[in-house]
Amino acid sequence: MSNAVISIAFWQLGVFLLLAGCASKPPTTSAVDFHKEVAPIFKARCWQCHGPQQQQGGLRLDEKTIAFQGGLSGKKLVEPPTDESELLRRVTSDDPTIAMPKEGGRLTMSELEVLRRWVVARAPWPEKLPPSARDEFLTRYGHDLWKRLGDFGGEPKIWFLLIFAVLVGMAERIRRVPADSPRWSSGVLQQVRSRCPRISAAGFVVVVLGTALWDVVGFSMRLSSDIVSVNQKLVEAESAGAMRPVAMSGAPPKPLRPRGATGLGGTYYRGNDERSEKLFNGGYYRTATMRLALIDETDQPLTLGQQITGSRLFVRLEIERALQATPSLFTDQTMQAVLLTRRTSDRKTPFPTDEPAPLEVLQTGDRWSAKYRLAEFTGQSDFALNDIIYVVTGATRSAEAVQGQVQYGIVFSLRIRERTLQENSELWLGPILVPGNFQYPSDGKITLAEWLDTNPIPEITSDNTTDPKLLGIPEHLDKGATPPE
Repeated sequence: MSNAVISIAFWQLGVFLLLAGCASKPPTTSAVDFHKEVAPIFKARCWQCHGPQQQQGGLRLDEKTIAFQGGLSGKKLVEPPTDESELLRRVTSDDPTIAMPKEGGRLTMSELEVLRRWVVARAPWPEKLPPSARDEFLTRYGHDLWKRLGDFGGEPKIWFLLIFAVLVGMAERIRRVPADSPRWSSGVLQQVRSRCPRISAAGFVVVVLGTALWDVVGFSMRLSSDIVSVNQKLVEAESAGAMRPVAMSGAPPKPLRPRGATGLGGTYYRGNDERSEKLFNGGYYRTATMRLALIDETDQPLTLGQQITGSRLFVRLEIERALQATPSLFTDQTMQAVLLTRRTSDRKTPFPTDEPAPLEVLQTGDRWSAKYRLAEFTGQSDFALNDIIYVVTGATRSAEAVQGQVQYGIVFSLRIRERTLQENSELWLGPILVPGNFQYPSDGKITLAEWLDTNPIPEITSDNTTDPKLLGIPEHLDKGATPPE
C-alpha cells in the first residue's frame, strides 16, 4: 500500500472518530443563574397573578417549595425537564385558554430562552446567597444616610456639606460673569462678586471627601458598637441555655422542616435539649408528642384525595406530655397561654380572617388541643391556601397583634380542585426557636432530629434526675411555669 493510500485511510479514520465523538457528546446547556435571570422574569411577568398577594389557579411563584408543587391542576411545574413541562407548555402555547401570562403580552424570545435553559437544567433554585461584606456595609450605610437626611437638623455635617456645595456652585457661577458686565460692575452685585471666594475644584473635592469620610467612619463606629452589644446579649442568652430564633428580624419567621414532614400533618416528637450523663439516656428523651391534622367541621381528619363536604376547614394541634416528663413544665396555666395565630408581634395590620385559637385542656396536666379555623375557605370548589400558623407561648393578644414567644410554625399549602384535596397539598410542623446549643450537624451537639422528629424519640422508662437546672426548670420559671414540688 502506498504512502498516499495510508494517509487517506488515516485521515478517513480520524474524520470518522471525530464525527462519532461529536454524535455521542450530549448537548450542553449554558448555566442559568436563577436569582439574576429567572427570578426577575417571575417577578415582572408572573407575580401579579401568582405572587404573595394572590395565587390564581393555586400557583405561587415566589416560594420555592410551593412553586414546584404546581397549581390546582395537580401538574408539577417543571416536570419533565423538557419543553413538555407545564411551565414551558403554558408560556409557549397559542391556546388563549391556557397561555401565560394572561396580561402584559407574551414573553419575549430571550425570556423564553432563559426559562427553557432553566427547566432543561432541572430548575436549579438555590437559596439566595447573602451579600458580600462590602455590599452589606454600603447598603446599611445608604439606608442609614437616607434616614438621617429625612430628619432635618439630625445630622448637621451632612446638611453643612449640602449647603456648602450649593454656595460653592453659586460663587463659581458668579465669578464667571464677565468683568465688563454693566449689571455686576457697580453697586451691591459688584460687592457680592468681589467677595465670592475662589475655591478650586481640588479644594472642593477635598472638603467633600473629608466630610464623607468623617460620616462613614462615624457610621462604622456606631455599627461596631451595635454588633458588640448584640453579641454580648447572645453570649449571655446562650450561657443561660436560652432559645434563639431561626429567622432574621424584619421578615416573617419561617420554621425548619424536620425530616419526614410530608403529607397532611402527622405525629411529631419533641425531645429534650439538655445533655448530661445524670439525665435519662444522657438527656436524649421525649418531652412531648404533638399531633397535627387538617380536619373538617365535624372534627374528622382529612386525607389527600378526599372529597370535602362541609364549608369550613380547621388545623388541629394536640400536645401530650410524654411519659414521666417533668410535670412542672406542663401545667394547665402554662399551656393555656399558648395560641395558634397567623399574626406576629411586628405585624401592623392583623389578618381580618385570623382568630387566634388557644390550647384547651383535654386531660389536666397531660393533654391539650387547639383548633384553628382557615376562615378563607368557605366551601369553594376550586381554591388554594398558603401560609404559616404560628404557635406562640406566653401569649397575650390585642386588637393589633399577638405578643409572646413564637415557638413553632405550622406550614400549610392546600390545593382544592372540585372540592377534592389534591395530592400536592401539604401540612407540616417545624420549630422556629431552637436550643442555644443547637448546631446541626456538628459532632457533639444535638441535631434537629433529636429536637423535633417524625420518628419516635425514646421515652423515660426509669428514674430521671431531680436537679432543676439539668431539667431546664429555671428557664421555664422565668416564663411563668409553676415551681416543682
